[in-house]
Formats: sequence, structure tokens, C-alpha cells
Amino acid sequence: MNAHPANMFGFESLKIRTRAFKFRKPSAFHFLFMGKMTKKVLVTRPRAQAEELEKLLRAEGLEVLFQPVIEIGAPSDGYAALDAELMRLETFDWVVFSSTNGVEAFRDRLEVLQKSPGPTLKFAAIGPGTARVMEESGFPVHFMPEVYRAEFLAEGLTAEASRGAHFLLIRASRGREVLSETLRNAGGAVTQAVAYSSTDVTRESDAWDPEIQRLLDSGEIGWVTVTSSAIAASAVRLFGTETLSRTRLASISPLTSSALAKYSLSPAAEARDATMDSLVRAIAEAEAPM
Repeated sequence: MNAHPANMFGFESLKIRTRAFKFRKPSAFHFLFMGKMTKKVLVTRPRAQAEELEKLLRAEGLEVLFQPVIEIGAPSDGYAALDAELMRLETFDWVVFSSTNGVEAFRDRLEVLQKSPGPTLKFAAIGPGTARVMEESGFPVHFMPEVYRAEFLAEGLTAEASRGAHFLLIRASRGREVLSETLRNAGGAVTQAVAYSSTDVTRESDAWDPEIQRLLDSGEIGWVTVTSSAIAASAVRLFGTETLSRTRLASISPLTSSALAKYSLSPAAEARDATMDSLVRAIAEAEAPM
């Protein structure tokens, strides 16, 4: 089972080591970047979720620009389906989060409903970013895979599923079904609740900045970060394959790189593990002289 070694179903709360950004020492690559202070990096995550990546990039001396390619909002049913599941939260054995957005919506709706998780409820996180928000929200992390992908999250929970555990998956309005399918096939009872909507930014959206397109077309943006498969597809729809092929793409994972490959795009840098820190280090390594 690909589980964090401190958490092999001992169900102890996983203490997430958070990064104190203001004390972060520049990496060895920082000094390589110092001669390239005009190098622009485009962050395509929703602006509210880009703080960590922004700080890490700026710590390397890079200029950070923003153009979200997806927008996060309330689900189309106004949280009706999520609220219904939260009102019967005691019937579930596990709550499984695959994003920080899901954690925040879960936490906020519990507060609105004046509900709290029971003492036997267990929580799983797809990766350290999600786990950190869980801990900050008061939800212990009982399981997190070593590889931060849905396949490995599901694999780590199959033993529980084989015993008939009931899982509540907190999810976006769109996304892959690998987690739910794997748990069901292993014998688990699976309920999915949409906690937030994920929609494409278009050129008619308020979030669209035509200046970003001009900078991309003129070659003034050196890197575009791509931090999920959904963002890969949305970036192609917003900017176009030809435009993206004029810059260098930084992918957060092999899965995201595969999504780019569907559009004949290849990343110039790929994170070793699916974290913002690893993504920035991959960019730094790609920039380093041979």
C-alpha cells in the first residue's frame, strides 16, 4: 500500500509540515535566475489558490503573472446535495478529499448546518496541500498516499473498501471517476457529493486579461505553469495550442503531462512529485545551464 510511513492505518493524525515562506532561503538556482529578472512566469491556477506557487516563484527571482483558466464557484444546486450528505455524516466511515476546494466547502457547510464530524469518522487527503488545509480546519488526516494521485489514494483505501466501508467523496463538478470506480470495485459503498463547480474561463469572462495573450504571442512569457489535467485542457481552450507551443510549459505531474500530450504539447519541466515546491524546482533545474 502506498501510504505515508507514519500513517499505515494506525489512524493517527498526520502532522503536516508547513513551509514558512518568509524564512525560505533562496535555492542554489536563485542566483542563476538573478540575471534573468525579467523572466515572466504565467500562473494559470485560480487566483485565490495561487499564493503558495507565487511565493515560491518570487523567491527564485521570477516575475509572476496571473491568468486563471478555470473559475471555482458554488455548485449549481446551491450545495443542496452536499448538505444532504452532511446531514447524515454519521453514516459514513470515511470522508475523502481530492482538493483544498473540497475541504473548504465541507468545512464551511458544516458550520452553516451546525454539524460536526463524529469521533469515529476518518479522513483521507490526496496530497500535502489538501492535508494541510484539513489540519488547519480541524480535520485529522488518517491517510495520505505517497504518490499524490487519485489512483494511489484509491489503492491505499481498498483494504477498507473490501471490508464494506462507506466513503463520502467530496469532489468538483467535473473530473475523473477513477477514485469512485476503484473503491466500488473493491467492495466499498461510495457516495459522491459535488462541493464546488469548476468552469472554464473564456475570453468573455471578467477574469480574462487580453494583455496576457499579447505577451504570450510576443514570446515575453517564458513559462506557463500547468497544475492539473483540467487546467491543461482549459489552457488549450483559452490560449490555443499554437500559442502555448511558443512558450515553455511546466507540468505538475506525469498525469498532467499526458493531458498536454493529447494536444501535441510537451512540458519543458515536470515536477518529481505533485507539489508546488517540486514544480518550481523543476523549472529551476530546466533553467540551469548544462
